[in-house]
Amino acid sequence: MDERKRVIEYFQRNGVLIQSEAVDFLIGLGDALDNSRKFLEGFDEKPLNVVFEDVKNFFDGNSDSKPLAGARRSREIKLEIIEDVTGKSSCEGTLSDFTNLFKDRYERLYQLLKKRQEMRNAIPIKNAQRREGDVSVIGIVNEIRRGKNSHILIEIEDESDSATIYIPDDLIDIASTIVEDEVIGIVGKGGRGGLIIARNIIWPDIPVNKKKHYADEDSYIAFVSDIHIGSKTFLEKEWKKFIKWINGEVGSERQREVARNVKYIIMPGDIVDGVGIYPGQENDLEIEDIYGQYEALAKEMSGIPEDIKIIMQPGNHDAVRPALPQPAFGKEVQDIFSDMNIIFAGNPCYMQIGEVDVLSYHGQSLQDFSTRIGVNQNDPATIMKSMLQRRHMAPIYGDSTPLAPEKKDYLLIERLPDIFVTGHIHTTAIDKYRGIVLINASTWQSQTDYQKMMDFSPDPAKVPIVNLKNSHVSLMDFSTHTPLFPLEV
Repeated sequence: MDERKRVIEYFQRNGVLIQSEAVDFLIGLGDALDNSRKFLEGFDEKPLNVVFEDVKNFFDGNSDSKPLAGARRSREIKLEIIEDVTGKSSCEGTLSDFTNLFKDRYERLYQLLKKRQEMRNAIPIKNAQRREGDVSVIGIVNEIRRGKNSHILIEIEDESDSATIYIPDDLIDIASTIVEDEVIGIVGKGGRGGLIIARNIIWPDIPVNKKKHYADEDSYIAFVSDIHIGSKTFLEKEWKKFIKWINGEVGSERQREVARNVKYIIMPGDIVDGVGIYPGQENDLEIEDIYGQYEALAKEMSGIPEDIKIIMQPGNHDAVRPALPQPAFGKEVQDIFSDMNIIFAGNPCYMQIGEVDVLSYHGQSLQDFSTRIGVNQNDPATIMKSMLQRRHMAPIYGDSTPLAPEKKDYLLIERLPDIFVTGHIHTTAIDKYRGIVLINASTWQSQTDYQKMMDFSPDPAKVPIVNLKNSHVSLMDFSTHTPLFPLEV
């Protein structure tokens, strides 16, 4: 018998009718049946009916009847999906689709670059080619040519023309991190033949004075990524520790207090292991049917308290199209979780929780960036900073990350997030960049042979948690015998 039914039957046995909203309030307090008894015992003469205001006034005014130590706080913080591709995909893979995608990317990043002091005098490339002396141009990188003696020539283009940028020795290190298809600004000197000698390379970047947003009270988002259920290497024991903690059953008083105040869990992709994702995967699977994997996950997630809202996104192992941006799960998968408090979102997704903006992206392109800019893939925070500097999560077309040519570039970081979270590479990272909290959200899978070959170094069974009141990040570690909780990472 579920908790709601037990509460209603308890009041009925005592000859009292109770309003549905009053039942919700009691459930939100935690240990609803015990608090129902306390409520009725507080009356010399039992009421005939009970409404929401009755129970609220009773518990707000009676310090002896406050929620028990394991009870959850009931106040909800509004969540709104600001943007993802779900329901908006219209691409057919035509040449015009690709043209529209890159046109949208260029125009929006052009506007961001024009806000930079160094680029306020930028002119079209066609005009710059006719000018000798100081010029500033903005273009999309078409080609990068590396010659002898480490010389670099970069071809950029805008809607008017293309130009070759010569990179002098003092900019070689910076220029070595430029990637194809990103939009950059060049401050340089024009000359004959259309060649521009660069003096500075400008990315859109994040404003130093970015405004931060906070909640009014202590409330937390937990990040649970790359569960990979269905795999033989799914960490079931560690997952069950997490479920006990989120229910306030284990941990110190401080740890349980945080658990009581978790309002949202964001799951940024690879929630199951999938089928046929990499060579020889069938040897690693405990559950060979992908829908059976989602059913197993639903069973494991049934222990999460009902008042916690879950935002579930797909990743490259999930049952959606592999090309980015990915829409939310289809009806077949959503129906498996129909009795849970879940919002299904696309990948990537902007959402607003209270006043706090969250950008959640599974992170498929982390490996592409790693290869191109020379940063170890097991250092995702550094790569995420590079994404923010470029204001784009996956600029490179034709690399290992498949991109769908939508009319709008959903991988562009136009809206400034307060929290930027990724997954995919199975490590745990927490950092900040210009006021933006950066998180790579661990995994619930130990290392497979394929991951070892791909140089994945898992740091599993950890849950980063952000306090929306002050943006402090905590980390619950369920890989140990007793959950560890370093505060304010």
